[in-house]
Amino acid sequence: MLADSVQFSIGSAEITPDVQGPKPVWMAGYYPGRAATSVHDPLFARGMLLSDGHCKIAIVSLDLIGWSYPSTLTIRQQLPEIDYVVICSTHNHEGPDTIGIWGESFIKRGVDEKYNERVEETVVQLVKQLDSTLQPVSVEFAKVNRPDLVHDTRQPIVIDATIRAIRFRSQVDGSTLGLLVQGTTHPESLGARNTAITADFPCFTHKRLKQHFDCPTVYVSGAIGGLMTPPANGIVDEQAAAVRLTTFKYAEAYGNTVADAVAEAFKTGQPVDLTPFRIFRKEIAIPIDNPLYRLARSLNVIRRVSYEWTGQPESWGKQVTREFRPDRAAAVTEVSLLQLGEVKLLGIPGELYPELVAGQIPNPPDQHVDFPAAPLEPNVDQLVGDEPYLMLGLANDEIGYILPKRQWDREPPYAYGRAASQYGEINSCSYEVGPIIMDTFAELCQRAELPAGEP
Repeated sequence: MLADSVQFSIGSAEITPDVQGPKPVWMAGYYPGRAATSVHDPLFARGMLLSDGHCKIAIVSLDLIGWSYPSTLTIRQQLPEIDYVVICSTHNHEGPDTIGIWGESFIKRGVDEKYNERVEETVVQLVKQLDSTLQPVSVEFAKVNRPDLVHDTRQPIVIDATIRAIRFRSQVDGSTLGLLVQGTTHPESLGARNTAITADFPCFTHKRLKQHFDCPTVYVSGAIGGLMTPPANGIVDEQAAAVRLTTFKYAEAYGNTVADAVAEAFKTGQPVDLTPFRIFRKEIAIPIDNPLYRLARSLNVIRRVSYEWTGQPESWGKQVTREFRPDRAAAVTEVSLLQLGEVKLLGIPGELYPELVAGQIPNPPDQHVDFPAAPLEPNVDQLVGDEPYLMLGLANDEIGYILPKRQWDREPPYAYGRAASQYGEINSCSYEVGPIIMDTFAELCQRAELPAGEP
């Protein structure tokens, strides 16, 4: 293997659940009690392996709602030859429940443990296979701003409309071997009434990019918290016909449009150097204040080890048990920053609000938010500057929405003159999560600025 030369491999493995089996497959997203009745298109674990001759990094994206940090650690333990493994989820709302809260009812767990174990085994085998097919590549970065492809359902209206992508070309013949694409919206174009297993619009994005570049793609989601969705007023397909949400025609038209935007962006893609690799990661604790999450854990709907919240993200207390139930519990998760030469890959363990990308947090805040005096969190653009980067949303975990603390609004009177709280906080662990995640990311960025070898 050539030192200081990027080596690359890409591949996929199917992870479609068996909907004809003896047990129902409970679909994730929207509400409990939605059992799958058929399979429209298969689900995949899509991955790539990168090496700079000294360090190996695997990036795997699952066509799933989310993946837990404990399961990520289980996968890493079986891949000691890989220096760092990132497991992302597209946040697909049309696949099986892998978290627990979308079972037959609110009080019944929706996870098929054997299915989750199968996914773990599949990912491990996929990465091992990729480790045997590495080849030298050149690399290009491209991005395109497409605000027409993102809809924000929550005030204030703030979006991160930038699709970002990396292209890997063979050093032998210049052909494109693979793409890493970061999108901007929830994969939920089929809606809550669909009962057919599908990867949603990324399925069609993969197919269209295959037509453009004759190569596989790994697709990940970016800052989709807030709630970032495909345009509610529909999209125009190739026949110039308007297609509305909640149909496979919509999913296809939207997925194709995303792929076409990526292809157009690479007409002006810029060469980038991805060496050397530097890995920055930090385990942190986040408080679990959400009463629904706490209830789900007490009912064994969510099965995840939690700890006493000490008030400090860097340390956590005793493990919570039936006998030891502190007033506030915490979950342990991870924030990561991969410095690949000129490019940063940001590992965010949940659904980041776009406000925390560009820093577009109302200042002054609406007078009725719960924490109007909360300090503004560091934001991605501020920390990264002009460097090219990709967001790896739902990386290694799914902790829910990551909000700016100044926008937290659960108590009346409500912001923006509303009669009720907006959607968002109900799927966040705590009002403290946003500051914790962004402060941790700021710390990792500072570490990345130090010369290699310094702490």
